[in-house]
Amino acid sequence: MKSLQHPLFLICLLLFCLNRMLELGQVFLWPLYAYLDDLLCLPLTLSLILAVQRAYFRNQSIAIPVKHIFFAVAAYAVCFELLLPLYKPLYTADVLDVLAYALGAVAFHLFMNKPLEAPAAVGRS
Repeated sequence: MKSLQHPLFLICLLLFCLNRMLELGQVFLWPLYAYLDDLLCLPLTLSLILAVQRAYFRNQSIAIPVKHIFFAVAAYAVCFELLLPLYKPLYTADVLDVLAYALGAVAFHLFMNKPLEAPAAVGRS
């Protein structure tokens, strides 16, 4: 589960928790309230998926293909910005949310979606 020890994953998790605590305390700071969760959701979600894949396949060099990352952005956009607002008037579609999903996915791909280094061979000369 070294994937979940990545510094950027931990920062995203901490920011998400801090934002949730602010909201629970009825403190709503724009743009944090409006866009931070959307920015963080794909790095967090995709990191969890990557960690599960690496554990299941016992292969730390696995990375999520770019087309799957694009699919994740599209799935979040369709579900949360197209369908959910149609069925729940409480929610509104926002193109900036889609931009936040995409930026989070790009950050995940550039900084987190890398094969973990194999341990160095010990005792061989």
